[in-house]
Amino acid sequence: MRATLLTIALIFSLANVYAQGEEAKLKISHLTGDFYIYTTYNTYEGSRIPANGMYVITSSGVVLFDTPWDTTQFQPLLDSIKWRHHKSVIMCIATHWHSDRTEGLAFYQQQGISTYTTILTDELSKKNHKKRAEYLMAKDTIFNVGPYSFEVYYPGPGHTEDNIVVWFDKEKFYMVVV
Repeated sequence: MRATLLTIALIFSLANVYAQGEEAKLKISHLTGDFYIYTTYNTYEGSRIPANGMYVITSSGVVLFDTPWDTTQFQPLLDSIKWRHHKSVIMCIATHWHSDRTEGLAFYQQQGISTYTTILTDELSKKNHKKRAEYLMAKDTIFNVGPYSFEVYYPGPGHTEDNIVVWFDKEKFYMVVV
């Protein structure tokens, strides 16, 4: 009897150790106020790599900046946002053409979410066979969503030749993706 109990205890403890070894595929962290950072992971050249994006909660809905690049996280991100904040994502802005920013654009469009990129990002996405947004910004653009106003602008080449920056004037901070 004692050996049986020890065996069962060992099995449960091993199962618990192995369960803790698997890292979460989606992490959401509060940044400040209505702003959150989300992190998803994918494998790139044999290594597990994180990709961060951001979202802001507004009275009109949630604005998502970039998409997960792990296709299994498109819906879980939407579900997590809905569960945490009782709001739906209404728009998504991709900050450059790489898959860790654009991979979910087609999926989010199918969910009725408005998706945006710049014309340059769209050209590079098309050239590199990446997902493309529904709406294109020809120049720097100011969005007003709920109480938030933010400017999406192109400061010139950086991490990629098309990367854009998001400036929240009232909050006095930039969102820069690298």
